[in-house]
Amino acid sequence: MQTKQQKRAEFALEQIANFGTPVPSKSVSFIVSTPTMLLMNGLGQTLAFLLSRGIDGNEGKVFNIIKEWLIKEQFVPEAHNLEFLKKFNSLDQAEYLKAQHETLKLLEWLKRYARAFQAIEGKN
Repeated sequence: MQTKQQKRAEFALEQIANFGTPVPSKSVSFIVSTPTMLLMNGLGQTLAFLLSRGIDGNEGKVFNIIKEWLIKEQFVPEAHNLEFLKKFNSLDQAEYLKAQHETLKLLEWLKRYARAFQAIEGKN
């Protein structure tokens, strides 16, 4: 049985491939800055910002990673983006804070892998 930390790490490792190999510097910079954005603005505003920037760039990729993780962890049911945000915004404060905390922990793994694969691929 995997620990929660192992599950986060495995999921983040699978998802980092969405950015390409090696992970481009611009993508790494954005991924590294996302936890700070979340802490400063809250998860709801961060999700809205990420989605507003489009689904094809770094922002959209990070939005989809967070969305998929929150669905997987059963904070909200699977839904299209608008419905997902509606369901997310209807969480009570305790669940919202749990989701935010869980997202921060996931982003830490994503950040580690982004840096690792940029560095490893850059040295080869």
